[in-house]
Amino acid sequence: MPNNTILITGANGEIGQDLIKRLNLNPNNKIIALDLKTPIHNNTVEKFIKGSILDKEIIENIFNQYNINEIYHLAAILSTKAEENPDNAYNVNFKGTEQLLQIALNSKSDTIKFFFPSSIAVYNVLNIKNKKSILENECNDNPITIYGQTKLRCEKLGGILKNSKIDFRCIRFPGIISATSMPSGGTSDYVPEMIHSAAQNKDYFCFVNKNTTLPFIVMPDAINAIIKIMGTNKNNLKKNVYNITSFSQTAEQFSALVKQYYNKCNIKYKIDKKRQGIVNSWPESINQNAAINDWGWTPEYNLLTAFNIYLIPTITTYYKSKKGDLC
Repeated sequence: MPNNTILITGANGEIGQDLIKRLNLNPNNKIIALDLKTPIHNNTVEKFIKGSILDKEIIENIFNQYNINEIYHLAAILSTKAEENPDNAYNVNFKGTEQLLQIALNSKSDTIKFFFPSSIAVYNVLNIKNKKSILENECNDNPITIYGQTKLRCEKLGGILKNSKIDFRCIRFPGIISATSMPSGGTSDYVPEMIHSAAQNKDYFCFVNKNTTLPFIVMPDAINAIIKIMGTNKNNLKKNVYNITSFSQTAEQFSALVKQYYNKCNIKYKIDKKRQGIVNSWPESINQNAAINDWGWTPEYNLLTAFNIYLIPTITTYYKSKKGDLC
């Protein structure tokens, strides 16, 4: 089989690290990785390029040098950090995506599969009573954050290009919990922060109230979903954008579960009003029937198996190797 040449932007991020490991299982994949930070994938990718998604010359050089077949555009300023610098978030999250799509559209490649990770941040449920089982086309016309606004604009831009050489495929992710990387600026990060802090015997002050409820999945399911939607025949995809989820719990329920495994850990609440206001605008659960029906999505992990099989064993082993005894 010929090589499949893949561009991954934001390659050093939480999703990027695990996605590269998965894509490397196929020897026909040739990965070009781009990130602002010092490369961590030099031995596992064809080429690592240190640079910004906003650097037009760098992006054009990639497409001039390589015949890119697939793009996984992960580079973004996450929700909490985006609110701190909205101008930068707009430039990176929207203008960077717009430029990448335009360069890809004008490239020598015949057809390019383009994966874009969106978010439940595109929703605004503040004015509805039922925050559960939200559909793709509901309550997504007025997100309150620059992060949600830019994600929604990118979704719409990708939809406009659906009949061009760009095969745009998008997943709206809930909160993602990883056992092998620390969270880095998301507003749903209170759950992974809670678990990682407990595993390191550190006190944790949860920045949302105990009744806050959001949908989540674990990182292996996020990667499985990306691989599955990108491997699905285009004719089966009736939408450009799909919701996926696994489990929804309150912050207090997550806290109680974490304490079952790390019974000496100390989890308290110190509410950040701004971040609380953001999560209040997001749905407690989302309807994923379209993903189930169109490309056979189903999460491998539910809440209990996520903790028992993936999170706790992996995190515990990791921190034992790093620091010795846990709480």
